[in-house]
Amino acid sequence: MSTWAIKRLSKAIMQGAVVAYPSDTIWGFGCHPLHITAINRILEVKNRSADKGLILLSSSLEYCLPYIAKHLSDVQLDRLKQGYDRPTTWLTPAAEDCPVWLRGRYTTIAIRITQHPLIQSICTQIQAPLVSTSANRQGRPPVRNALQAQRQFSRHMDFIVHGYEAGTQQASRIQSLLTGCTIRTH
Repeated sequence: MSTWAIKRLSKAIMQGAVVAYPSDTIWGFGCHPLHITAINRILEVKNRSADKGLILLSSSLEYCLPYIAKHLSDVQLDRLKQGYDRPTTWLTPAAEDCPVWLRGRYTTIAIRITQHPLIQSICTQIQAPLVSTSANRQGRPPVRNALQAQRQFSRHMDFIVHGYEAGTQQASRIQSLLTGCTIRTH
């Protein structure tokens, strides 16, 4: 994807676009975290309850700071920034004013710092994290490539990203930042 195309995509995301894209794990649906209309579109396509919350993907912890609790220790913040042997999503105490449409019924927010080049480029352009949830309807397997995304979701997405591959083709590991407990291993 050219620099121009990434800038165009990022501008659209800032204006409320909904996107199907490959991540460091699987294909996802995403949008800007503060565009509630875009988030509602994603939840409707997935037939997913807003109570479940969503993941924030980011190239930098800096972009996630407005959404996480201010009282985290330096050790906890460092844990969020570390590289791991596989993509790890952290359930982190949410900021008091973290939007309910991101955290769902929980007091935590799910964040993952990623090295995926597409997501890094988008986050740098929008100066924010990207909402992420698997690119599928609830209970169905996620799409595995741009062609499947096009066939299944073209009328629901503003953009379907081509030219990048998803990373592991498996969902991320999910861990609690406060306890270190692993909630999901696959």
